[in-house]
This record gives sequence, C-alpha cells and structure tokens, in this order.
Amino acid sequence: MVQLAGLQTEERNQHSVNIDRVSVVELCRIINRQDAQIPKVVEACIPVIADAISALTERVRKGGRVFYIGAGTSGRLGVLDASEIPPTYSAPEDQFVALIAGGDYALRKAREGAEDSRSNAATDLQPFRLDPDVDSLIGIASSGRTPYVLGGLEYAKSLGCLTVGIVCVEPSAVGREGNVDFLIAPVTGPEVVTGSTRMKAGTATKLVLNMISTGIMIGIGKTYGNLMIDVKATNMKLRQRAKNILRFVGGKDCTQSDEELEQILEACHGSVKLAAATIVLKIPVSEAKQRLERHKGFLARVFEEERLRQTNDQGKSTRSLVLCVDAGGTSCKAVIMAPDGLKLQGVTGPCNVTTVGVDMAVSIISKAVQNALDSHEDTRGYRLETVSFSRVWVGMAGYDRPWLKPLIDTALSELFKLPLGNGLTVTSDIDILPGTIASKADVKNAIVLIAGTGSIAQSYTRQGKHFQRTARAGGWGRLLGDDGSGYAIGRTAIRKTLRMCDLHRMRKSIGAQDIPFTPLAQAVLSHFQSLDPSCNPASLLDTLLSPTNPEQNGDLEVTKKVASVAGVVLSMARDDAEAAQIVDDAAASVVDLVAMLVEGQGIDLATSGVVLGGGLMASPMYRAKVLSGIENKCGRIGLVESVEEPAVVGAQNLLEGLLDKA
Repeated sequence: MVQLAGLQTEERNQHSVNIDRVSVVELCRIINRQDAQIPKVVEACIPVIADAISALTERVRKGGRVFYIGAGTSGRLGVLDASEIPPTYSAPEDQFVALIAGGDYALRKAREGAEDSRSNAATDLQPFRLDPDVDSLIGIASSGRTPYVLGGLEYAKSLGCLTVGIVCVEPSAVGREGNVDFLIAPVTGPEVVTGSTRMKAGTATKLVLNMISTGIMIGIGKTYGNLMIDVKATNMKLRQRAKNILRFVGGKDCTQSDEELEQILEACHGSVKLAAATIVLKIPVSEAKQRLERHKGFLARVFEEERLRQTNDQGKSTRSLVLCVDAGGTSCKAVIMAPDGLKLQGVTGPCNVTTVGVDMAVSIISKAVQNALDSHEDTRGYRLETVSFSRVWVGMAGYDRPWLKPLIDTALSELFKLPLGNGLTVTSDIDILPGTIASKADVKNAIVLIAGTGSIAQSYTRQGKHFQRTARAGGWGRLLGDDGSGYAIGRTAIRKTLRMCDLHRMRKSIGAQDIPFTPLAQAVLSHFQSLDPSCNPASLLDTLLSPTNPEQNGDLEVTKKVASVAGVVLSMARDDAEAAQIVDDAAASVVDLVAMLVEGQGIDLATSGVVLGGGLMASPMYRAKVLSGIENKCGRIGLVESVEEPAVVGAQNLLEGLLDKA
C-alpha cells in the first residue's frame, strides 16, 4: 500500500478548490500566483545548490559524468536538461546522461508502473560502469519516495559516487535513507491540481536543474562572461549566433566577413572559443589551442595572460615575483615580494587542511593570493591564473598528514604552474619560522615554539643556508594537548567560572549566604556579556557553544571563543593571584615542550636559536615567563627571535635566494 498522506505535494490547495467554477482569466491568475511562489522556495535552497555545483564541477573538470535518474515528469526533466548541454556548450555527448524509468518509451507515453522497481535502477546504471572517483548521480523525485530513484541513489552511493537528491517535500524518503551527499528540497506545497507535480514541483525542479548544469558549465570555462562561447553551431540560427559572439568578443580585432568567419570556424572544427582566441590574439589555431589547454578552457584567462605578457614586453612590469603563503589554522596570509621593493599582502580565513579539506584549502589560498594582487595598483586586476611566480613557498597547517601530502602537492603545483621542488616548496606552516634566523651562520640549531590558539614546539638543525626539521613535541590539538596555549588558558578560566556559577546556585537553592564571584569569574562573564543574575552556567555555555554564523565552522568558532579568554587572563595576571597561577602553569607547559626537545636530542641552547610565534608570545609578560623558564630548565639561549608575520619571513627568504642565484 503506497502511503501518500503527509506529502506536501498531495495536499489540497485551498487557493484552487473552486478552480473549475471560475473564469478562464481567473483560472490563469490562480495558477500564476501559485507559480510566482516558486523562485522564493528555490532561493532558500541556494546554499546547498551552490555546494553541489562546486562538488560536481570539480568532478566534471576531471572528466567525470553526471547521471540523472527519475520517473515520470521528474525523469523527463532530467532527460531535457541532459540533452540540452551538448549543443549549448559543446560538451561530450556522454558527459551528461539521463535515465528515465521505463526507458525512452516513457518520454512520450506514460509508463507509471515503471517507477515502482528499485532494482531496475541498478540494472539500468550498470552498463555505464560508474567510476566512483569522478562520476556523480542526481536523483530527481518530487515526492521524495520514488522507488526507482531510491534504488539508483542507493546503488551509486554503494559504489562511492557523489550523489545529489532533488525532492519537493520535507521530510522525504530520499533524506531518511541517507544515500545523498547533497539534498536539495524546494518544498513547493500543494499543487493547483492536487498531486499534479508536473506543475509547481516540476517548475522548481527545472529551475534547480538549470542552475546546476549551467553552474557546472560556467565553472569549467564554457562561457565568456555571459556569452555562450562554447556553443555548437549545428543549425543556421546557432551559426549566426556564433558569428555574432565572435564579433562581440573580437571587437575591433574582428574585421572578417561572414564568409571569412565561416572559414575560421571550420578551421577550428566549429569551436567558437578557439576561433575567438585565434582572431583576437592573431595566432595560429594550433597555438590558440595550446593556450586554451594551458588555462583549462577559460578564454578570459587566455586573454588576461596575453594582456600581462604585452605589459611585460612594454617594460611596465618586469618584476620577478616570489610568494609565501602562511596557511594556518586561524587565517591564511599571502605575501608577494619582488626585487624592486614591491610587497603585497592578502588575508583570508582559516586554512588547516585537515579541517577544511584539500579543495577548500586550495580555494582559500587562491583567494588570499588574489587579495594580495588586488591590494596594489600595479597588479590590481591581474588574475592569479595569469601571474607567474619565480618561487612559491606554502606553509600549511595539517600538511604533515601523510595521506594528504600528495593531494596537496598536486593541487598547489597546478594552481601555481610550478613543479614541486623546482620553484614550489610545500611544508608545514611552522617550518617557515626558522627562516628568520637562517642568516645567522653561527646558529647551529633552531627551536620554534608556537603558543597561540594551539601550542607546539619543533627543533631544526642547520643544512647550509636553511634549517631541516628534526623533531616535534606537542601539537596534538585541543582535545589531547595544546597545553600552554590560548585555548588551554581560556578553558581553565572558563572552567573555574562555571564552578563558581554552580556553587553560587547551590548555595542559593538552600538559602545559604552568597559567595562573591572571584574577580576572574566576573571578568570572564563580563567578557561574554553573560553576567546572568540567576548565575545559571547554562547561560555561559549557550553563549560559548552557539554559533553566531551557522555557515561557518562551528567547532572552530567555539575554539576561538574559548581562546579569546586568554587575553582577559593575561590582563589580570599581574594583580590577581588566580589569573597569575593560570598563566604560570601555561608557561610551564610550553617550557616542558622545549625541554623535551633539548634533553631528548642533547641540543646546546647556547649555540641555538629559539624562535617564538603565536598570539600569546606577543604578550611581553608571557614571553618573559617562557624564556625565563627555558633558561632555568635548559640553560642559556644563544639567540631569541619573535615572528609576528611568518609569510613575510618566508617571502624574504625566497627573495634572498632568488637574488643569490642571480
């Protein structure tokens, strides 16, 4: 027995109950008013649609296929979307594949019973030999329960393919079964004619599919601005459109007649994009093809590369650029330098690759470098894809994870167009810091001590003009370590404050005399604006654990909130014994990290340098406590340096190496 009760698409629409007894004009108005609600419903789904487009684009760029699967109207909409991509964007015929329950016969004549078999979906998909590394499946079911679609999603997910579900109800069987990576659910409500999902649900589905397939094509370079630059000129209308596009893109450079444009298009095998590059750049088809391949089919990047080359040829920009990126867990900072004194800086958000993933980390790095380019009038407007760097050093938080290294190396090599080890260096973010003492030839060993949101210590030994890492201590993350960090200090202070809240409420519940809050507890509550008269610890916890921006990484936001309390504790440490004890314990913890490295390797600190980094080390008091503790436990330190901007240090080292080579 099929249960349809509860599905929004099966409810009666109160606005159309009398639609069979109104004028034709009013009938049209009722339908139109209902249809007008659809864009807003789809708009609410844009965040997940955008995430799905990004994931699908990356796979299509690698040669993957996108499969659609559906039944009835949903299936026909999938077939329509897939069939329109090849002529519109010159996509390969087998790149977008649509399957409908009941086969091609069901496109023209209803075969409603075909949707009831889960197993038929797997049978239909098996001949295509889905590749889980690059292929994806979009399951379309307005009701969210179509067996054929559920079976297809289950089969694709069992292979490891990326899956997307498009439904028009919530909750849905598609969502409950958990076989989709992205669930897009524009809930369109009751249809004008009850259950006729070819209407509002079908319109919403078409809008979503338009957005997805168009977004993918734009993402792989199939447009130039909003021009259909990869249109396949297969009929008279499209051939004329192709020539119009060439004239628009070419501008004054396109002086050819219609007949001459036809000849160029023929030489370019009908590729408008290739013809445009040939006309504008005045180069042979073979060279234009190479340039497009170099820029992965993006015509705008080809033109930007040529503009930059001409600028260089005219002597307006002859810089040899070096780049260092400090891709840390708190922020990503890019610094570009040149021998003539140019210094550019750009910043984006957190970039620990183990937290954000490889693709997102590369995107964050790319944006930071682009922000740096946009920060100066000489380079503003240059796209990263068109800029050549002599040397690049990326220091990335989380890079030490062995399974991530090859993925990161490949992605960054493609981004900067440099081979690893020959112009491109990728390390942990901490490995940048010893560079600040690289010029001190008498310093044999270096110890880098980081105390910011987290904490870690690493030791290095000199190898010529550089330092090679030898060991590390700490850096286990906040769940297992990070003693002596801002997070650890904040956590201790917050725990003490919560205990005060608990004690205060206990005594109040039995009518006992209040115990005044300690100055530290008052300061912590004030910091979070949670000085609740009821002293309910849940109020403070709610402030700490509730994300202010749901779109951001909630765990990272909580970590930052906790670490922010370290500033409160440090400001009180000179006058408050409780705060002073927290700071002393924290300093002792990071001193122990250094002592572990020194004693474990027999390092002579008198001929070594200690490099300090992280926000806590910006506090003179904390820094002094740490250095005093190190010397008391390990002996005199030969050299101490503090680094506030690691990316600047890294860029300076790259620049010095470039000048030495010259």
